[in-house]
Amino acid sequence: MPVQHNYTMKAGTSSKLLLVYATSADGTSGKTGLTKNLSTGSAAYIREGDSAAHRVPIVEGRVGEWGSGALSEVDLELLPGVYQFGAPNEMVAEGSARALLLIRFPETVIKPVEINLVAYDPQDSERIGVWSLAGHKRHEFLRQALPRFTEMELAMGEQAEKELTAKITTKKES
Repeated sequence: MPVQHNYTMKAGTSSKLLLVYATSADGTSGKTGLTKNLSTGSAAYIREGDSAAHRVPIVEGRVGEWGSGALSEVDLELLPGVYQFGAPNEMVAEGSARALLLIRFPETVIKPVEINLVAYDPQDSERIGVWSLAGHKRHEFLRQALPRFTEMELAMGEQAEKELTAKITTKKES
């Protein structure tokens, strides 16, 4: 089953809006108007490790506003076939590495949405969410991860210590 919609997000994220693309059954054009009769559609997800799928009631949504199962058509003219779907918080909760969402409407093709749930925030521009790499924790990590770097750092420190000792000794003697 080819997956066109792929997301990576931090497990436990809440109020997440997903973008999906719907095409006509023949796949030639974006399918519009799905939100006019939501009762004909269905949505369900499964998380890696779950023993059963979970149904998601599809409800009317508004672009830019989250609601669990809320579906809204983004722009009928500029982006025909593009919809926004409110991912249920339970679907992206901690405790699983992946989730797969399937949204279906008659005579419509919407490829499955695969969500990789990770332990870090992939949107964090500084440390990709790995807060322990800040300050002294960063140096501890680098020493463990890069032992050759640690050897070079130690050699530089020993040389600096010798030079400092020599300066102090010279000042005491004068």
